[in-house]
Amino acid sequence: MNKHILRCTVFCILATILYTACKKDDIHTPGNLSVSPAAALPETFITLNGTDIQDIVSIKFDTATASFSSVFNTGSTIFTNVPTNPKFGPQQISITNRDGKTATVDFTVLQPAPRITSFSPTNVPVGDTVTITGTMFTNINGVYIGNIKAPVIDSSSRTQLKIKVPAGAASGLLSIVTWGGTTYGTGTLTIGERAYLISDFDGGGIVANSNDWLSYGDMKSKAITNTDPAPKTGNFIKAIPLQAASANYGGVSSPSLSTTFGMTSTTAGTTLKFDVNNNGQLATVLQVIVQETASDIPDNNYAKNVSINGTGWNTIEIPLTQLRSGYGGGSLNPDPAKITKVKFHFQGYASNPMEADIDNVRFAY
Repeated sequence: MNKHILRCTVFCILATILYTACKKDDIHTPGNLSVSPAAALPETFITLNGTDIQDIVSIKFDTATASFSSVFNTGSTIFTNVPTNPKFGPQQISITNRDGKTATVDFTVLQPAPRITSFSPTNVPVGDTVTITGTMFTNINGVYIGNIKAPVIDSSSRTQLKIKVPAGAASGLLSIVTWGGTTYGTGTLTIGERAYLISDFDGGGIVANSNDWLSYGDMKSKAITNTDPAPKTGNFIKAIPLQAASANYGGVSSPSLSTTFGMTSTTAGTTLKFDVNNNGQLATVLQVIVQETASDIPDNNYAKNVSINGTGWNTIEIPLTQLRSGYGGGSLNPDPAKITKVKFHFQGYASNPMEADIDNVRFAY
């Protein structure tokens, strides 16, 4: 009996050893890994092929984890997507199964082209810093103002970078060159003055939506255009008053804001500037006005009359010390921190045809 029990025990031990050995042999080792396509942009759908690639629990592009669904995977095929925020350039895709076995394949993540959405300030002197906002600001080969390369002083973010305006730079378009290509900003970076842009009618400035500029009183038309006359830079606002006057006032203004523009400069150090063209209407006279606070009363409107009798585009500069309260009849000057609107009213339009094509409204300081 004891010999029989001993034989049974030995048989069970041998069977266990053989079963364990066979089970170990069943552990899958992924291999022969390939990928299609071999290079792609972030979030692109790709296919991994290989042998024994079932039971995968992790897929990484370098150190970035990719999402996948085991429902659609087989022992020879895995479907996945390039991660949203991967490392760009050549790297390896690694897959790991439930037993910790791995396989790798070479892959290249292509970098999307960058995009500039805005920059601030839009008017700067040499040596000042410009902050550029957008997307895909990584692997930067150069940032340019026109054809002059600008030093990058902060590129720690993919969505924002800072440059310093170099000596020799002239007003021009911003461009950023990266592995993914080149992008250009919309609107000109103006070199030579530090300014607080209200509107360039191309999407730049505090009042970026230029179509929101108001028209009131005896106005024949108001339009955002870039023709008749040829533009100074991009779009401008074209304002033409009616000669059959009935309201006895007419003009255009920036839209109402719930807050002030946010300027912190001094009255003595601030100048209102704008580019203007009368398109041949040499009798054009504008009452240029800034309004303090939201209350549209005479004491809060500071003004000066300006004759627009030159030819072509001209830049008008009015120090805030020349603007007087009470639509120009008072003695007080505006406080930059309280300004909420800029207005342009036509004067004497009932007897003279007038036109004002206005661009790049800003406060230089």
